[in-house]
Amino acid sequence: MKKCLIRGLLAGAILLLPLHATAQVVALDENEEIYQKRSGWLPYIFATDSLGTALGVGGFTAGTIQPQASVFGTGFITSNESALVAGALNNFRFGKKSRFFFDGWLLADHFTDQRFYRGPALLPGESPGGTNDSNEDNYVSGVSNELTLEANFKYRLPIGHLKDDPIAVYRLKEGLVQDGPRGGEIWNPLKSGQTTIGARYFYTYRDLSDVVFNQLENEPVDETLTAKTNGFDFWLEHDNTDFPRNPEAGSRQVFNAYRDFGWLDSDESWTNLQMDLSKYYNLGTSNWFRQKVLALNFWTANTTTWNDSDDETAHRPPPNYGSELGGFDRLRAYPSNRFNDKSAVYYSAELRLIPQTQPLKDIPILNYFQIDWWQVVPFIEAGRVAPEYNADLFFKDLKWDVGVGIRLMAFRAVVRLDFAVGEEGGAAWAMVSQPFSRQGR
Repeated sequence: MKKCLIRGLLAGAILLLPLHATAQVVALDENEEIYQKRSGWLPYIFATDSLGTALGVGGFTAGTIQPQASVFGTGFITSNESALVAGALNNFRFGKKSRFFFDGWLLADHFTDQRFYRGPALLPGESPGGTNDSNEDNYVSGVSNELTLEANFKYRLPIGHLKDDPIAVYRLKEGLVQDGPRGGEIWNPLKSGQTTIGARYFYTYRDLSDVVFNQLENEPVDETLTAKTNGFDFWLEHDNTDFPRNPEAGSRQVFNAYRDFGWLDSDESWTNLQMDLSKYYNLGTSNWFRQKVLALNFWTANTTTWNDSDDETAHRPPPNYGSELGGFDRLRAYPSNRFNDKSAVYYSAELRLIPQTQPLKDIPILNYFQIDWWQVVPFIEAGRVAPEYNADLFFKDLKWDVGVGIRLMAFRAVVRLDFAVGEEGGAAWAMVSQPFSRQGR
């Protein structure tokens, strides 16, 4: 199985960090009257082909500043002289009665073997890098530095289940919901569910030096490439599930409009539109399983400003923005951003099974993480990117993968380790939160 580059928080430490950015939610045990503050830290180690062996540490605190807020950070260094530091403040509330919330995010890294799957066709008969028919060895690699900042401002609309209070409070028994503002029964934003609008400011600077531009012929290029972007992601989310952190029934819709206006030091202006739709079906219980859920997802994206010329494409998003597939959320058998083009479509189905037996909470060391349940998740995915947004995009020449995930509710956050295999090999990913559940993404 091929190993993918672990970026951002895709390291072992994040399995312990309760990143509750998916919703302004307070989850109480059935016998708790108030939210208990939680904090922890852990050293970790992992290895990948592009990083070598990495040593790091991660830590968090939840409920310390405010009941629904959390703060976390992590950092690591590697045997090939790569390094990363990251931190976030999530769901900070502007005043006791305010409906406005804030997330802050900082990432800085230095990677000595970074890959970007985009560029021109490198050999006769080859498709441009990152396109749907491109060779998996058609990528740019080199020494990369990145700085990313985000400031996400959110407003919880006074409708549906948020009419009286913008913070949803749930009571759990062994990690499953017993009481709370449960959606899933009807779809009417005025009467049910949680509706949020947001504006996220983003800034990313990235450079790439000591570049090997042609992996197929191994030809180096003596120059430093840079990419700079800043702008806003305007988004709208309606979550009508019974429990946003681990849905059992209901649906969720998210619409995003990314716009770099070309301000400040941006390379160029661009616009990308995205739609993310999820549906959950409760399949009941059995002698073997406490919970059985069929989770379905459809996602699509289009870059409306895309402009092809003879020499290059103008007004396209830089890497990690735009119509991209591959990584920990979509087409998990492929490296991050393996496929990228003007348009993209993605389909996924997961069968989420929580066994009746739960021995993990009684195992020394593991009981530190307050594990409520564990989950086995077989899944299948399909999708593609394309140079045009048309009917062919949705069904023709789709890429695919299959896999299985092992997930836990630890510190009342869902954490996961997913394994997937596709046409170009496979990958393993660690991440916080269920797939297709991140807010405003």
